[in-house]
Amino acid sequence: MNRGGIMSRDIQAVLEKLAGNDGLAAVEMKWLREQYEAEWQKLSLGRSAQIADWLDANGIAHQPAPLPRRETDYVMLYERQSPIGIYIAAARLEGPFARSPVGAAMMLGHLARTVSPNAAPDESQDETEA
Repeated sequence: MNRGGIMSRDIQAVLEKLAGNDGLAAVEMKWLREQYEAEWQKLSLGRSAQIADWLDANGIAHQPAPLPRRETDYVMLYERQSPIGIYIAAARLEGPFARSPVGAAMMLGHLARTVSPNAAPDESQDETEA
């Protein structure tokens, strides 16, 4: 679909890839370029920046930042509002955690206790569950 001379971008393909992976995916820059503008023959720093802006406008963050210009490089995409996106924001002290390092530490501490096999029991659990 063409709107005012600008080809519509296929954000749906990106969102579907993220939805199938709990809001997180690793993709090749070539694939990302094709979703944004299939007519481009190659990437450049400026084009990678356009793709980054497009992702950001759709609530999708990426690492590394800035996006690379090599089509064979892989990048990690994640939805900012997904569980993993919230944990990443906490670790980077971004978004709501920018002013609350204590909240970020508490959230990440809970995650660490959840995934660590040697973690002490979570104090928030009801003792009747034990």
